[in-house]
Amino acid sequence: MNEESSLTWLLSRRSIRSFKDQAIPRETLNNLIVAATSAPSNTNRQPWRFAVVSSREMRAKLVDAVRTRANHIKEIIHRGHHAEDFGNYGDFFYEPLLTAATIIIPQYRNYPDLIANFLASGGVDPKQFHTASAMQAELCSTSAAAMVLLLQAHASGLGACWMAGPMVARDDICGLLNISPPWNMVGAIALGYPADPPPAQKPRKPVDHVVQWFD
Repeated sequence: MNEESSLTWLLSRRSIRSFKDQAIPRETLNNLIVAATSAPSNTNRQPWRFAVVSSREMRAKLVDAVRTRANHIKEIIHRGHHAEDFGNYGDFFYEPLLTAATIIIPQYRNYPDLIANFLASGGVDPKQFHTASAMQAELCSTSAAAMVLLLQAHASGLGACWMAGPMVARDDICGLLNISPPWNMVGAIALGYPADPPPAQKPRKPVDHVVQWFD
């Protein structure tokens, strides 16, 4: 793979929201996690963990939890002045999960900010400095791991959709999957073999809108 072919392949990845009724082999799922753990992390702390849910019964429980919370939100919004604006948007919170063969819940944990502690031991208020905690290093690392997982899924012929919507049912999902402090849920990834051809790429902002060059 060279520079041009790599870029072409990266640009071919899509978020897939509808899947075939076909199980994903354990070896393939294991490879996704191996790929994810190759991501960089602050001082190599590897602050991530993944709940991989292929059980049909547990997947149904996760979907029901998200749908229940989304419908509750919809009911509340419909009491106000934005019912039309919200429409059926809440359906997107759980729809990709309905047909997913596997649902992955990425998680991260925070670690003590060592530099901040060192500063404090020197008699200085750490808030006078911006240390790693200012960029939420563990969350950033786990987000990088999730992106690598999505790319490995693409290379494996799988479709995937990393979803923020399921966060509305965070407490319910964490209860179902025994996720407790210090672990924090980072959305959900719906996985499966695509039911339909990949959609066209949605417009991206031009490069000159998102970069500042300092030559």
